[in-house]
Amino acid sequence: MAGEKILVVEDNPNIREVFISAFDEYDIVTASNGKDALGILNRPNDIDLIILDVVMPDMNGLELLEKMRRINKYSKVVIMTGYSSKDIAIEALRLSADEYIEKPFDINNVKDTLRKLLAPNQAYEKEKEKREKPDKITVAERLVRKNYNRPLSLKEISQELFLSYKYLSRAFKKRSGKSFKEFRLNLKLDSAKQLLRDPGQSVNEVAYRVGYHSPDSFMKIFKKRTGMTPTEYRRTKEDKTALSK
Repeated sequence: MAGEKILVVEDNPNIREVFISAFDEYDIVTASNGKDALGILNRPNDIDLIILDVVMPDMNGLELLEKMRRINKYSKVVIMTGYSSKDIAIEALRLSADEYIEKPFDINNVKDTLRKLLAPNQAYEKEKEKREKPDKITVAERLVRKNYNRPLSLKEISQELFLSYKYLSRAFKKRSGKSFKEFRLNLKLDSAKQLLRDPGQSVNEVAYRVGYHSPDSFMKIFKKRTGMTPTEYRRTKEDKTALSK
């Protein structure tokens, strides 16, 4: 049993029950409205992932997402939408959601999504079993890997870990071989390359997923680092796939 804690925010009791019964490998906590969800997050908690419906009885799901992010910066967030439209989902990604699922959803597909998003947590837990207490530089790297697509600064991490900014900057570079900025940028680009292999996702959507609020900025940086625009990169991968068939 993985045991990661997931908060499901959904006003439909039948859907809440589906998550409780069909996702028993996780510790499922539920809230039927935005107020209850914020109450849970305002208390000390160890929520690893939040599943949030975009239609809530007391507040819009996107408004709730913004409030959640002010309280909890680090938990992964999956948006549920029943509108059969990517417009709301893309806006949620821009507001720092990590993924979206459309209702009605396939349970196995949702489980695959959760496993993908929680994989860094599981890897960290295995590492923690080997070492009674991970050093703070390891924790810093973990935070960057989990939050590379969010506006998380090295200064915020240093404050979170009670370390001086200068010390963490030097130690981080010594451990990873790269500056914090370079390390985080590489994570963004590696993720973008994987996402661009999916023709169902637009370049704008990929930009939002990896943490850019401006697709133009993403395209400029991507071309500078790879020598190709995102569209050109996607085309080369599609051509290679076609030739291999």
